[in-house]
Amino acid sequence: MEKETKTESWQWDQGPIGRLVKTGYITLRREVEDMLRPTGLTHTQWSALGVIRHYPGITSSQLEHILMIERPSVTSLMNGLANRGLIIRKDHPQDGRFKQIYLTEAGMEQAHATEHFAAEVEGRVREGMTAAEFETLRQLLVKMVSVFDKT
Repeated sequence: MEKETKTESWQWDQGPIGRLVKTGYITLRREVEDMLRPTGLTHTQWSALGVIRHYPGITSSQLEHILMIERPSVTSLMNGLANRGLIIRKDHPQDGRFKQIYLTEAGMEQAHATEHFAAEVEGRVREGMTAAEFETLRQLLVKMVSVFDKT
């Protein structure tokens, strides 16, 4: 008979680095999702609004790369944001195969009203460590990603 494992005794800080990075990401994401709940936005929608705000006229394929999601997910995401009146898509002036994505006035207001969420969550992380530790964490995460970056 197999010994039963109690999940309460699971040590999240042990095991492979990938699991720890995922646990850290999910922890941060859940904090942002709690803040987003009253807006009706998902984390991915919120992220997309922020990217579009900083890169007006971005294309779906560029969003796919930045948000690290698959093309069908980007299409669904853009349809959802368009249905909520938060984005508009316009023909690309140099290449008719592409649409450029822009925030509507409502989208700009939503992006502006929620842009501080990331800073608030990051501020909570900073409170738990020294400035040097936080900067080291940032540098190490960048270094880790760059090991696998294929761009």
